[in-house]
Amino acid sequence: MLQEQSRLFQRVLFFVDATLVALSWVAAYYVRFRLFPSLGVFPPSENVAFWIYLEFVPWILIISMTVFWATGLYNHDRTERLSSLVLAVARSILFGLVVVIASLWMYRTFNFSRLHMGIFGVIAPSLMVFIRVVLYQGLQRARRNGKYLKRVLIIGAGRTGRKLHKSFAEYPWMGFDTVGFLDDESGDRPDVLGSIDDLKHIIDAAEQRGEGIDYVYIALPLTASDRIREILLAVENSLTHVCLVPDLEQYDLLNGRVTEIGGLPIIHLLDETPIEFRRVVKRIIDVVFSALVVILLSPILLIIAMSVKMSSPGPVLYKQERMGLNGKKFDMLKFRSMPVNTEASTGAVWSKADESRATPVGSFLRRTSLDELPQFINVIKGDMSVVGPRPERPVFIDTFRTEVPKYMLRHKMKAGITGWAQINGWRGSTSLEKRIEFDIYYIRNWSLGLDFKIMLLTVWKGFVSKNAY
Repeated sequence: MLQEQSRLFQRVLFFVDATLVALSWVAAYYVRFRLFPSLGVFPPSENVAFWIYLEFVPWILIISMTVFWATGLYNHDRTERLSSLVLAVARSILFGLVVVIASLWMYRTFNFSRLHMGIFGVIAPSLMVFIRVVLYQGLQRARRNGKYLKRVLIIGAGRTGRKLHKSFAEYPWMGFDTVGFLDDESGDRPDVLGSIDDLKHIIDAAEQRGEGIDYVYIALPLTASDRIREILLAVENSLTHVCLVPDLEQYDLLNGRVTEIGGLPIIHLLDETPIEFRRVVKRIIDVVFSALVVILLSPILLIIAMSVKMSSPGPVLYKQERMGLNGKKFDMLKFRSMPVNTEASTGAVWSKADESRATPVGSFLRRTSLDELPQFINVIKGDMSVVGPRPERPVFIDTFRTEVPKYMLRHKMKAGITGWAQINGWRGSTSLEKRIEFDIYYIRNWSLGLDFKIMLLTVWKGFVSKNAY
């Protein structure tokens, strides 16, 4: 029944989206050629243009809806947040618009207005998001009033089970009503209805009362495989849905997710950041922002380059080997702040507060972090990101990886010019343990919003630091 309701809802949404796409295509025509006809250099006859645009509605629908379906826009997830849904719509409409434009470019008989395509690319996703917001708001209101709720029984009253219950309580719009827990160690907790052996009895009794258990969430440790098998046997003759929430809280997960190979679920415990739409957006932001910085600051870059050149003989830029994503080594660019061959006799030396090797110009550049500006070229090349864990020299990493717990986990994400640790003061000769703690926090909680926050805070307090030398 639940799957049938879900499929019905998605089918309705599919046809609603198709209607919105068609209406958006027509509306974009009227906005372009009726409201703002003077914007076109050679506007076509309105009557001819309208019928030509109208004739292409079936083609637009076929392309758009195929892309929407293929990008997973109609894969229903009851626990999906509204923000994730909006992002899914944005991703699907972007791909759909690209495919539509590409297909129309092959049609040589008539040149479609680029402005019309742009207006269509604004109206369609706006309407699709608006409809979803209205539906979600109505559904949330109904669920808060006790309608369309799904009764949930959580097996395992430990840390994972309690965390799951708390999540259901914090997001009531998901419509999950926790009836209680089952645990072999019930103690005196009133919300623990009994032991796991009571599962079948509780489900049967609930069905007889007309209050069936819709979902059973198994929140047991991985060592309880025998118990999990018994649970599946106990519910196999009921209509209850069973979900496994393995207790992985005891492990330090990084970029944890579930994938599938040949029908087998694969749980990623420690992995690099997956390639997804948000990562594509991050890369676009990196390239555009870095290019703007290089262009807008070119006069300052030129002045710094001239100052470095006059301060001591040698090249303006200094290449230093660093380690980035997945341990890949690259040459990080900096404005040279020390005389050439300073480390020829000493080898690699960790910078300290009493640093005396830098030239007067180089010392100023280090204190103000202006020596880091050439790294925007590394970002454009793809070696680095604007925001991420700061890359370190391999010669030091060989020591840190054995002395500092979890040090290598920071290489699960592309290195950055600035980062969460840096804006919180953990740079230079400060605690490596705290730096790693902040780096791992960033990787686990990464979002585009967090990146923008770090970028703003870097401008505010990240350049000049008492730990920059």
